Amino acid sequence: MGRRRVLAWLAVGTVAAAVGAEEVLRRSLGDSERPAATLETPAAATHAHSAPPPPSRPAPTLDQSGRRWSDPAGWGGAVPGPGTAVRITDRVVLDTDASVAALLIEASGSLVFAAEKTITLSSAGNVEVKGGLALAPADTAVHTLRFPGVDERRFKGGGMTLVDTDTGLWVTGAGYLRLDGAARTAWVRAAGPLKAGDTAITLAAAPTGWRVGDELAVTPTAAPDTEGFSAQYDLRTIQQISGATVTLDAPLHYAHPRVATGGGVTVGAEVLNLTRNVRVEGTAEGRAHVHLTSSRPADVRHAALRWLGPRNAGKEKWNGAPVTEPVLGRYGLHFHMLGDSSRGTVVEGVVVRDAGSHAFVPHASHGITFRSCISHNTWEDAYWWDGPLDTRTPQGPSDEIAYESCVASRTVFEPNPRAYRLTGFSLGAGTGGVARDCVAVGVQGATGASGYEWPETSEGVWTFERCLAHNNLQNGIFVWLNAQHHHTVGQFVAYHNGGWGIEHGAYLNDFDYSASVLYGNAAGGVALHSLGRDKGTVFDGLLIDAAGQSDYAIATAKHQLAGETVTISRCRLTGYRKAGVAFRATTDGVPDDVAVLDCEFGGNELWLDPDSPAPKSIVLRRAGEQQAVQVRKPDVGGGAAPKWNASTAPAAVSTAPRAVLTPSLRLKDAAAPTARLNA
Repeated sequence: MGRRRVLAWLAVGTVAAAVGAEEVLRRSLGDSERPAATLETPAAATHAHSAPPPPSRPAPTLDQSGRRWSDPAGWGGAVPGPGTAVRITDRVVLDTDASVAALLIEASGSLVFAAEKTITLSSAGNVEVKGGLALAPADTAVHTLRFPGVDERRFKGGGMTLVDTDTGLWVTGAGYLRLDGAARTAWVRAAGPLKAGDTAITLAAAPTGWRVGDELAVTPTAAPDTEGFSAQYDLRTIQQISGATVTLDAPLHYAHPRVATGGGVTVGAEVLNLTRNVRVEGTAEGRAHVHLTSSRPADVRHAALRWLGPRNAGKEKWNGAPVTEPVLGRYGLHFHMLGDSSRGTVVEGVVVRDAGSHAFVPHASHGITFRSCISHNTWEDAYWWDGPLDTRTPQGPSDEIAYESCVASRTVFEPNPRAYRLTGFSLGAGTGGVARDCVAVGVQGATGASGYEWPETSEGVWTFERCLAHNNLQNGIFVWLNAQHHHTVGQFVAYHNGGWGIEHGAYLNDFDYSASVLYGNAAGGVALHSLGRDKGTVFDGLLIDAAGQSDYAIATAKHQLAGETVTISRCRLTGYRKAGVAFRATTDGVPDDVAVLDCEFGGNELWLDPDSPAPKSIVLRRAGEQQAVQVRKPDVGGGAAPKWNASTAPAAVSTAPRAVLTPSLRLKDAAAPTARLNA
């Protein structure tokens, strides 16, 4: 066939033999001069619910007037098959299941899945979108983009441009991606305790859009002295649903108690809906990825992204066995270095599950809101962007990133002892960050792992409020930051974590923790490593109930550098076995410098560890008293305090006594409402 005839055929709607076809097509064929396709969508029914926030920008509607994929005439006489690489330069409507070797949608082209049909497009190679790709099914249909047969060993990773060996969905140039599934309430809490053997769940609110056949994950809530407390998930399918009552396909294997933490907080297990009718997926044997470098904001809503985030053989071994490592830049949903081009992007109701690497990655991409999203059973930090190269190099910022009502569930790293500082939400560098009404549960990991982390050399200033961390193997919050800015954490709840509710370091920083509840965490409420940088860190108005799980409500640890006083004020400490506050600074660090003011205790107030150095200053003023005391080593003289292993002397405090401040919190029992585009 002559070259002129081939080019004429390709202009109709391109198919080429799949022998290096992606690279051949990309290099040898120029873009068509057709005007860019307009993506417009037919009206689709939406479910009634309380109104979600209005979109930050109008979304286009989808035009399904293009030629049909199933029409051989549009392809020069033969519909593409599994052995062909397809190049689209015009408007095409996918109206049937299809399998291809690869797909390239040029800037002038678009591919829209037929809204009323359940359709799967399978691609053995990359799908690159320079024009438009839209999966926007009717509520009763399912649209799937699948990458079967991915070989993760071939992945190279890195870079700004498409890599032929790294199979996945790439949105490049000015390409437009639209994933717009039926709206579903992302998660709802159980209204009461769930017992092993239960076959029905009563939810705290009737969910929107849940259907028979949807897969649910019921999160663990058991106390940390229960074996496997951080991994007791039940995965079940909806057999029947009526209002707020869900009947399951099989009995629950685990108990999921409802937990009363105090401070007005009583919460049941989160019931996560993992099913969406838009799906982008690899397979359990080969994980693909989604990579966006387009200058046009994407619309990604109510989609399930599964089996993404490839891994390669690592350079290390653990106990003699090889380990894997993530492929750089190949994640679940990756916004890659978009700068201001991504402003106004809303990712809503999206599930990333069973991923081998990070789930949601807004890397150097500003102004993205993640609302009611779920990461479940993913490796590496779930919500994250690229960290610094070393501890001397600051992390590159992503500004105005918002996590609203999002969940990090069962975040893993194997083998688990290697998972130092694994976290559900990495609250990295940038300005204007928001984490509100989020949940971190079932995060695994080793030393320093947590539900939420303020990471080293990655200082960002975040609005952080009404977030919950529970049943994580280690900590609720982990701060390891030498901060230059002032940080506030408000209305935080941590219960039944295997480490601390809050582990606070590194050396010098200023944080204000207020109106928060720490309940039944195995190591205790607060571990204090750092001292203040300028104004000093303050824990004010916290309710710390150890619930019999730990010796201390608060304990100090090694202070690396001398700094300003840390203040613990107006707190209520109870449920501990030995003392409310233990001072345990180490002799290879600097002494304690802590003021405990106007706090109420449910037992012995203090313990001065005999192995700790003489403190610089420990001041105690009990709630309701005027006089403060200086707490010293027991052999210094003054008033003896045997229960504290200390002696005391009168001390002056510049602030007047204040009443204990008991938190009064109201966590939301369901994810923030969401809606389809143009609903």
